[in-house]
Amino acid sequence: MKQTLTKKHLEDYRPIVGDAKIKEINRYARRLKDEHIVMINSTPMGGGVAEILNSLVLLLNDIGVETGWRILKGSNTFFQITKGFHNALQSGDIHLNKRITGTYEQVNYNNALMNHIENHDLVVVHDPQPLALIAYYKKRIPWVWRAHIDLTKPNKELLAYLKPFIEKYDAMIVSTESYKQKQLHVKQFIIHPSIDPLSEKNCHLEKTKIATLLRRQGVKMNKPIVAQVSRFDKWKDPLGVLEVFNQVRKRLNCQLVLIGNMSSDDPEGPEIYREVMKRANHDDDVHILVNIQDNDRTVNALQRAADVVLQKSLREGFALTVSEALWKGTPVVGTRVGGIPLQVLHNKTGILVENNSQAVQGVVRLLKNSRLRKKLGKQGREHVREHFLITRHILDYLKLFDYYLSIQHKFNDGKDYPY
Repeated sequence: MKQTLTKKHLEDYRPIVGDAKIKEINRYARRLKDEHIVMINSTPMGGGVAEILNSLVLLLNDIGVETGWRILKGSNTFFQITKGFHNALQSGDIHLNKRITGTYEQVNYNNALMNHIENHDLVVVHDPQPLALIAYYKKRIPWVWRAHIDLTKPNKELLAYLKPFIEKYDAMIVSTESYKQKQLHVKQFIIHPSIDPLSEKNCHLEKTKIATLLRRQGVKMNKPIVAQVSRFDKWKDPLGVLEVFNQVRKRLNCQLVLIGNMSSDDPEGPEIYREVMKRANHDDDVHILVNIQDNDRTVNALQRAADVVLQKSLREGFALTVSEALWKGTPVVGTRVGGIPLQVLHNKTGILVENNSQAVQGVVRLLKNSRLRKKLGKQGREHVREHFLITRHILDYLKLFDYYLSIQHKFNDGKDYPY
């Protein structure tokens, strides 16, 4: 039996974002129609970066900007090391030695030998895992490093080690102004991450389907829902979420749903998950869901059914789960870290908090006031439409590509690209 295959089309977003946005994207795409871009990251699924690329790369190709996507290949030891890099760049401790740096550089060198990315016109490298790739190519084209993590207080030892790699790039992209690093001699741009409103995780769901998906996971539809959607990562503070919930339910009868997944480049996930399960201790009102079948639609259903979404991160690159919830008209109580304040406008799209006590107060306030929930949710959806959809993200990248490829073509006389 022949399968019916589908393809992402930019035109499908016109009813959501309007004619002017689609026209501007197509105008830049025509300028780049003969260019070849390649994106490189460390995992095809399981995290926000992969989720963005799954939409971004397909849509870039749809509008005629030929874009490939390569995955870095590494051992579990390598990903344990780069998870340590991730934590240290978000202010954690690290003790570098020759074994750590040797493994990191060897894996990047091996990947450079396997991937002939110099045949493209521009390279975008995502996050620390493949950062060192640039050292093993004779640089003839523009390279851009995209850092998705919270760089507010990076570990100085690690940043000093990575600095020579970073400064080989033409540009570095971060998610907010506070992540820029003055000590790095490289151009730094801000591009906010985005969600795809037509993806399975964010598209419209009927109420009957929402109920079916959540009941399948044991969630009660007749009891208020507090939810957090996040990887099982210490920076997402799932144990703190449990503490907040235990205080909230002393005042109001409600249930908690924690849903997350495991990523192949995050070996700490299973350990965090086990600790969360231990703390939950088979509580009937705590539902902990991980790597479930039909995960994206279940997340979609949960964010729509939840009365409050709680994003109690300690460090946060951006937290696209906030925009996902707001897009569905659900208000968010979030900590004032990373990219969360860009999405949660205090008392307009949600409630910003500094600690567990304030989080408890914020959740209780929203659970008690349905009119406030509806108002903040409606304003939140419009805020996301204006600032955090994939179409805006595409346009930001097209403008950056156009800038650097225009420079490249000025020097296209057989010489190395100037940097």
